[in-house]
Amino acid sequence: MSRPVLIIVALIVWLGPAVAEDGCEKFAWSLARERTAFAASDKTTAMAGDTLTALPAGALVIRLQPGGQVSFEMPPERKPRTEQWHGGTVRLPALAKPGIYQITLSGDAWIDVIQNGRYARSVGSTGRSDCPGVRKSVRLDLDASPVVLQVSGVAADTVTITFGPAQ
Repeated sequence: MSRPVLIIVALIVWLGPAVAEDGCEKFAWSLARERTAFAASDKTTAMAGDTLTALPAGALVIRLQPGGQVSFEMPPERKPRTEQWHGGTVRLPALAKPGIYQITLSGDAWIDVIQNGRYARSVGSTGRSDCPGVRKSVRLDLDASPVVLQVSGVAADTVTITFGPAQ
């Protein structure tokens, strides 16, 4: 074999596993549906502070406000890690039925889910920093009343989420 071919083969052997392996298959539960929704070109967009009349069928892009301008329903449960951050709220209508719901976020952010004037408690979460386009997913036990989503601590001025019954 010629020297250039040997170098290419060595690089493939050395880099192959690192390139092929990212964290997207290592979440505690499958996020294939969410990854597909995040990649779709027909995502719904909402502004921070909007009230939606229906749950988004796919991914929802939320246009956030600078941290100092956000009006939250309740103070975020976690303080942002940096001084320059974005956040916002989106109100969702009453859920069709009680159960375990899942919210997945595209980027590093804190999410509070509020229902009936209280923070909803997580029944599970999974997160990775090595999956391009998906950062974390949280499962919550919710009743059939309206929901307020609060996002804070986001570096960018948008975040993409999915919200729906856990599968």
